[in-house]
Amino acid sequence: MGKAELTYKLITDHAEYNKEAIEASLITDVIYGFEPDYEDFIVLEPSLPLENSIYLQAATEGKGMSGFVVEIRFVYADDSFKHYDYKTTDKGEIVRMFLEYWGAQKLPDHSQWNDITSTFE
Repeated sequence: MGKAELTYKLITDHAEYNKEAIEASLITDVIYGFEPDYEDFIVLEPSLPLENSIYLQAATEGKGMSGFVVEIRFVYADDSFKHYDYKTTDKGEIVRMFLEYWGAQKLPDHSQWNDITSTFE
């Protein structure tokens, strides 16, 4: 049986995009357009879980902060979940994560990310 074709939905603070409207340039432009003093965000949702991941998102840290937070959520067959975050100031790093998640269906290496699951329970 072949692998199911994943499609994606992209949600930003300005608009929502489906399948054909999503291109590498759109993802890149949205992330490079993040303003430190504005609450910008981007969420990429696959149509089916990608190795149990149901979305990858990034946002500005908030007013007066110069960094960004990337988060990923995993949901498992027993309905349990894990949620991780990673802070960075490198927009290029975020772009690479999103392009790999979208284009190559590859998860970011989250082995060193913070497990923040307990903040949602």
